[in-house]
Amino acid sequence: MEERQQETKKWEGIVEVLPGVYRIPVPLPGNPLKELNSYVIRGKGNKNLLVDTGFRLEACRKALIDGLESLGISMEDTDILLTHLHVDHTGLAPDLIRPGNKVYIGEADRWFMNDVDGVHVHRVKRLEKNGISEQLIREMLAETPSRTMAADEAFNGYTCLEEGDALEAGPYRLQAISTPGHTPGQMCFSILGTGAMILADHVLFDITPNITDWEILPDALGSYLESLDKIDKYEVTLPLPGHRQPGDFHARVRALKAHHKRRLEECLRVIKGLGKARLYDIAGNMTWKIRAAGWDDFPPAQRWFALGECLSHIDYLKKRKLIEEKEEGGQIWYEA
Repeated sequence: MEERQQETKKWEGIVEVLPGVYRIPVPLPGNPLKELNSYVIRGKGNKNLLVDTGFRLEACRKALIDGLESLGISMEDTDILLTHLHVDHTGLAPDLIRPGNKVYIGEADRWFMNDVDGVHVHRVKRLEKNGISEQLIREMLAETPSRTMAADEAFNGYTCLEEGDALEAGPYRLQAISTPGHTPGQMCFSILGTGAMILADHVLFDITPNITDWEILPDALGSYLESLDKIDKYEVTLPLPGHRQPGDFHARVRALKAHHKRRLEECLRVIKGLGKARLYDIAGNMTWKIRAAGWDDFPPAQRWFALGECLSHIDYLKKRKLIEEKEEGGQIWYEA
């Protein structure tokens, strides 16, 4: 307990995690994640590099700019690296970028960045076929952060990254590692020669990353588990997560794999128990760590995420022929 308290204290406020590499906490108002861990690498004969930005909210902008200014870092000389497409990581980027500087993002996520409605079309169609009412879909979409806290206008100046690409920042060399699952194009970045790795939302230490369904990633949970195996092969002594505190990297990878094994077993058990199982009922009978009296009392945005996570587990079970998807009259249900 004492070690955990000391570890938490070390991560209060701005923290120098490596020489010239700083963690800046960016508040996420109204979001259960509470804060984003933004990182900045001070340039040394080259540009500074800012990793992730926060929502497009004044509270996020102020915290980030104040943090950078306290370090003597200006956005005039700073490139931006976005680990993945989610708006708590990308929302401010179009406002912060300055002429002549770059905004990097994974190739697979680039295609979603300026098409928020397009991102949701696939999910909405699946929800409709699964019997989710139009009213609930509207309520969920109205509160989804990607619609409420993103940039107002499209930004087309992204520089795309792929597996193995390298970036120079200060005295460091960052190597891109493709880790699809949380999003199709999420990337982690090994800071070579240091044991440090920027983990984005691939590995979080006291919460589990949301794994949802994606049209271009038909087995998102399977991809996520493969990405965990991939990243576990690296010697990581300084994990740098996208949210909250760091911890024992390899132990956490094992714990995340065990978590999803239990969730898959639970999902399969619920489907067997329901017989002719509809998505809303499957999700409603699974366990969630959300403060609400019951499934119908979940905030709409949290139901959106829960339904997506339920779909990713259904897709995993379906691909491995542990359940069947049945359709009649344009409506879908599942049987084990």
